[in-house]
Amino acid sequence: MAQTVPPPLHSAELMAPDLPKPAAPAVRAIETPTACADHEPAGKPVLDALFGGDAAFAELARSNPAEAFRCSSLFPGEAPLAALREAVKLAPFDALGAADQLSARPGGAEVIARALDIGLLTRSLDSGLPFYETRHELRKRVSKESLRLLEAQAAKALAASLARDPALMGPKIGVLLDDMVDDPPADRFRITLALSSEDLFGLIARIGPQLYTSSLDGLVNILRIQLKQERRGILDLARGARTRPLLADFFIAVVGGGRAGSLFGTNPATARELMRESIQALLPAIRTPQAPATSGMPDPAVVIGVLADAMDLDNRAVRAALEDELAAWYRDAGESSVKAMAGLAGSLHATRLSGRPATPAFETERFLQRHSLGAPPVLTTQRLFRNGINVQRMTFYDDPDGRASFRGFLRQHRMQGWALHSRSGFVVAVSPDRHGRRIVIVADVPGAGDAGRAEAWDWMAREGLTPSIVVHRGHSYHEDGTMAEIGPATALVFWGSCGGHTRLRATLERAPDALVLATQNIGVSAVNETLLGIIEERLLADGTIDWNAVWTDARARIRDRRFAAYKRPDQDSANLAFRAWRVQAAFP
Repeated sequence: MAQTVPPPLHSAELMAPDLPKPAAPAVRAIETPTACADHEPAGKPVLDALFGGDAAFAELARSNPAEAFRCSSLFPGEAPLAALREAVKLAPFDALGAADQLSARPGGAEVIARALDIGLLTRSLDSGLPFYETRHELRKRVSKESLRLLEAQAAKALAASLARDPALMGPKIGVLLDDMVDDPPADRFRITLALSSEDLFGLIARIGPQLYTSSLDGLVNILRIQLKQERRGILDLARGARTRPLLADFFIAVVGGGRAGSLFGTNPATARELMRESIQALLPAIRTPQAPATSGMPDPAVVIGVLADAMDLDNRAVRAALEDELAAWYRDAGESSVKAMAGLAGSLHATRLSGRPATPAFETERFLQRHSLGAPPVLTTQRLFRNGINVQRMTFYDDPDGRASFRGFLRQHRMQGWALHSRSGFVVAVSPDRHGRRIVIVADVPGAGDAGRAEAWDWMAREGLTPSIVVHRGHSYHEDGTMAEIGPATALVFWGSCGGHTRLRATLERAPDALVLATQNIGVSAVNETLLGIIEERLLADGTIDWNAVWTDARARIRDRRFAAYKRPDQDSANLAFRAWRVQAAFP
């Protein structure tokens, strides 16, 4: 049978070959560099100093020496150098952080030498973190003995700061570990030598889900080594007065990060006791299916997902111990919503056994029969295409990463032969026809703001186009803007931002039948581009999305280790648990 070609779009210009090139302006403005040596843009204080002369920079060096040193390459000359010499007294570690910039300018070596005064550095340790942030420079420039003495003081300061304000210090330590992703592990995790096992446990509990996978892995490994040296185990911390209040968050971080095997070890009896303590921490009170968790309690769907993930172990004896403990907890649970959470976790685990035997106690509870997970949505051609056209809404935002991602989007699709059309505040990308199918992506132009979005929606309404896929290409703090783009007809939502997983509940409330592809922690522009390109290929080739094919292709093409943070939507525990919990709310 001959393939029916879809009708053309209403706007004739959408069949044009390419985006028109803008004409060069008649007068070219003189450009002043405003990017600092770390390739990040200069902030307002630096810009004010840049255009305010030497006196303005001297004031910046006094009031904000960290920014003065970070952007010192923008301020050549003797007067700024004199201001930097004075600023060393206020911020010697910031001066060392700018050592590469300073060493490249006349007189910069003297500034570095002033910063290396051990007494000044010791007095400036503050939280201890500045030492670890500049340790690589210190190691090159001070004696081993001086480095050892300085590190001993920094370790004490860090431990005290973390104990005093863990909510403030934890994320800062996490950022440092993630920024050192390419450093040798001995350097990257040097900071952990200052922390006790209890400190490490708390650090993982508080920031584990936000860390790069390799950072979380390193912290878990170091905690295990440290506990072994102390002849203790994670079960001891689970029962400790200081650490027990953090057990639920620790469990979610470690199991959600794929380290359940490290958590439970190889001793079935100890594993079962730890599972018992963890369930008690995760299910401490009556839960209501109609509302998300409050007062710091984990979301019920998150708990369901991690309990199921915890049992998905290769060690048969340990898996059996965990199955028996969940079954016992389920059998004895009196409160209905808590029983339902345990039951849904059992059902989710049962679907993954794939022929592997479960224990008799687990089988006796007949989880699948009693607690249906419901069928996950299917992305059929009918849901994704209308008249042979798949429409996607892609959001970009006006910040450096957003602008870079937008340029990458244009470059990638132009190279693949897509037609690109500039409109007022947005761009339309139209794929070549394949098998009678085309993709139309309506993408924001960074900087166009709400007006550009309104124009995009007005244009789609005139064209009779409704997006079936919504893609967020921005930081997590822009997610509210994209959330407004999601509606009941949305079939797939792609959260490419950091921690997109936290948006699952809100997404499914707006689009109950959507699949959600989200990151567990870190989103990466290059990974987003490749993964979205693979999805586009599958849409054009098959008219739907075969997740087996997408993930096989993605693993072959994406070498970035951070791809592990992207959760396959048809197998993601949290995705499945949110739907099951919603069914529980509707039919308690």
